[in-house]
Formats: sequence, structure tokens, C-alpha cells
Amino acid sequence: MKLFDISKDYQVEKSRSMNYEDLIGLEISKTGYVLEHRVAQLLKAKGWSVISGEYYVDDNEDVPREMDLIAYRVAKIDNDEIEVYTVLIISCKKSEENAWALLARNINLKDPNTDYWPLHCWTNDVALGYQLAISGKPKKYHEGVRIHGVTDAAADPQVEVFAFQEMSKINGSPRNDRAIFNSLTSLVKAQAYEISALPARKKSKAVYQFNLISVLGTDMYRLMFADAGGGVKAVAIESEQYIARYIVAKRESFSRIRFLTEDGFSESLDDYGRLHAANARWFAGEYADFYRDIVCDDKRTEVLMSKFHDKVRFPVKWRLERKFKNISYDDKPLLSWNLDFSDLSVEYMYGDDVLDFMNEDEDINNIVAAALKAIYRYEGSFKFRFEIPF
Repeated sequence: MKLFDISKDYQVEKSRSMNYEDLIGLEISKTGYVLEHRVAQLLKAKGWSVISGEYYVDDNEDVPREMDLIAYRVAKIDNDEIEVYTVLIISCKKSEENAWALLARNINLKDPNTDYWPLHCWTNDVALGYQLAISGKPKKYHEGVRIHGVTDAAADPQVEVFAFQEMSKINGSPRNDRAIFNSLTSLVKAQAYEISALPARKKSKAVYQFNLISVLGTDMYRLMFADAGGGVKAVAIESEQYIARYIVAKRESFSRIRFLTEDGFSESLDDYGRLHAANARWFAGEYADFYRDIVCDDKRTEVLMSKFHDKVRFPVKWRLERKFKNISYDDKPLLSWNLDFSDLSVEYMYGDDVLDFMNEDEDINNIVAAALKAIYRYEGSFKFRFEIPF
């Protein structure tokens, strides 16, 4: 359903009989503000929190830029310890004179030069940060949320969109791509700004997953180019996935931007609701995977070693240095799984007399056991050892 369906002749005739207050109300409907308002109301009705008119500073030009809408929903995982944010960054563009045309060709999802499954997240949780850095994780994310019921929001692109044009609604002639380009660059830069601002802004444990959406207050067409270059077929569409390749802060990156008409956006909201629910389940799964059998994996144990050392250092140091006057307890231990004894080795470079004392001292054992449970979620047996790795 169109937001407004008022012919130009009707508007002219109507304006002659209107007072100024009514006239400016009519004229504002020709801008994108009404579209932006309607999109915000649709989001709120579906349970999204909405921020309008947020400004950020464009690093390239050192000028303030406005992002139309930022919408988000929050869920909690790990016994409410970690917040999962699903974020929609939205640009709203309206045109009465022009339709948007997306120029496309057949896609090759195996193209090594294009990342068709970009994932833009930010987290201050060490476990999730480790999981997200694993090679191939972005593609597994898209596959994972689809398993949880997400459809179009995480769908693979159907075509390769390689250019854009605004096309006259009167005679079909191409105009330019300025409005489309501005929509895309504003989305990409706003996302980069939001991610860069989060470390200073967010202190409690959280993970944010970002989605970029361009909502059109006009008609949208896919102009499909034949492989042999023999023709172009125009098809009206409501939605299209586009992979943007760009450079931010001197680094090449990719983002998935979804073009949606107003009707297409309205129809997509239930799927974005499913995406939020899927995000909570997927990140909870990644969190659990990090801790599963963690003490058998040297790389994962090392990620948390500083936290473990901070927790045991001073209470163990006090007991050891009181007992043994000639040692200084400052070195971080090593954790490794002992296959011979099927237990965890907590390794220190001490002599047998010190290690025997540590293994027999109830206080030290209780301190280390509590730290292993709190940091590594390990409640099994362990032994203090000095194992030579050769």
C-alpha cells in the first residue's frame, strides 16, 4: 500500500483552496520524512527500540552526518550475563519522479574476490570474540540463523548487483545514481562509526550484530543483463540483497546491504524478528562451544589465562611465600590436559617440595578450584605439576 497516492493535478488544484498550514502538511509528504516516520512506527509496533536522527562525524570529510533510523532489540544469554543486540541501521529515501533500478547479472557465489557472507559484529566478551575470529565463521553464522528459521534476511544474494541508476517514471530515461550512492555510503559509514564508538560506550558484557537496510519510497526494478550481453530484462521487485565492497580506515571490507521497498520492509519485519531470536540462540551456542572441553585446548585456555592468574595470584602468593622464603610467586601457570592421568595439570616451574606442598594444602586447592570453575567452568580434578615438554 502506497504511503500517499495523490496525482500532481489533484495536488495543484487542492493547493489553491488550502490555507498555509494545510499546504505545508501536504508538501512535506513529498519528502522522505513521512516515509521515515512510517518506518519508525512499523518498527515500534513490532517491539523494536528506535533512535531517529542520530549524528556522527564523517572521518573522511570531518563533517556531521545524519543517520535516518537505528533500531535494535535486546536478548540475554548465559544466565542474563551477556546482552545480545540485533541492530538495524536504516536509510530512508523517497522519490516521486524516479524509480530505482539495480543493474544485475548472474552471480558466482564461489568468486574468491568477493565475500558474500560478511558479518559485522562487536563484542567485549573474550569468549565470543575468540569464536567470531575463527576462519569461516561469518558463513557459518548465515547458515546457522537460517537453520533457526530466518529466511530472506539471511538469504544468499540471488544476483550480482554491479551498478545502480535512478530512472524517470515518465519516460524511463536514466538520471544518475547520486541518491542511491548516498544511501549506501551513509549506511556503511554509520555502521563503522557505531562499531568504533562501542568500546567507550558499552561496559557490560554484550555482542552487537549489525544489519544495513535501504528503504525506498518509490518503485524498484532489477535490470537483469544476459550473460552473452544480448539484452536486459526489467523486473519489478520488493527486495534485493547487495554486497558492497568499500574501504573504511584504509581497509577493504564488505557489507551486505538490503534494498527494500516500503511494502517489502513491512513484510520483512517478522523475519527480522526471527533473526533476533536466532541471534540469541546462535551466540549462546557459540558461547557454549568456547567453554566445551576448553581445558583440552591450549589456545582457548591461553585466552583466559590472565583472568585466571589474576584470581589466584595474591592468595596463593601469600601462602607460598610464607612457607618458602626463597621463592617469589609471580609467574603465570600453564594449563594442560594430562592424558596419562585424565586430569588437568596446573604447571609451575617449582621444585618437588613446593609442588608437593601445593597439592597437599587445602586452602591453595580450594582457591585454584574456585578459579577454575569461575574462569574456565571446569570442576574436575587437577594436579600441580612441572612437566618438561620434551
